Amino acid sequence: MKAPALRSFRADLRRAIAARRRPLAAICAAAAVASGISAARPPPPPVTTVVVAARDLPAGAVLGTSDLTTSAWPRGTAPAAAISADELPLGRTVAGPMRAGEPLTDVRLVQPGLLEGYPADSVLAMIRVADPAASSVVAVGDVVDVIGADPQGRAPAIVVARGAPVVSLPEKPADALSVSDGLVLILAVPEGSALRLADAAVRLQLSVLLT
Repeated sequence: MKAPALRSFRADLRRAIAARRRPLAAICAAAAVASGISAARPPPPPVTTVVVAARDLPAGAVLGTSDLTTSAWPRGTAPAAAISADELPLGRTVAGPMRAGEPLTDVRLVQPGLLEGYPADSVLAMIRVADPAASSVVAVGDVVDVIGADPQGRAPAIVVARGAPVVSLPEKPADALSVSDGLVLILAVPEGSALRLADAAVRLQLSVLLT
């Protein structure tokens, strides 16, 4: 290759390389800027995932999977006692109407009743035992036999109900006139036992035996 031609070839080669360097440099510069912006951007704030209503819910709605979804809230902004995503309240009942997207909290749900965990045929029976001192030995969770005695002593005492769990001990009103009214117990019993207790309450003097 002659010298002039060689010089021309080299000049063309340098121009071609320079032409390709400019877009490459622009790409590298843009990448550097993007990297700097990404490095300067603060990390996203921590969030808490809570259960919310997936749609408008009427009061008394029994919650199913289609009624619930989850939503991420910045930590510290979710309502107090909001139900977390790992404890879906399926089968629970809504205490009042809710709008879609509203977080579920403990107070938005009907709380378990006194019969929660007892057999399906259980009902609540309230009795009054004659001995007010029973309050010092009977506690919620105790299991008792209910005994009925003829106040006139004309018939032997009978067992009115056996193995009745005590689910509540209502407090005596502050204006109660006398402790002679006895102690009120609320028991979880089958319906048949509740009827026998109601009948015995008007004829007999009731007492309990702890079992």
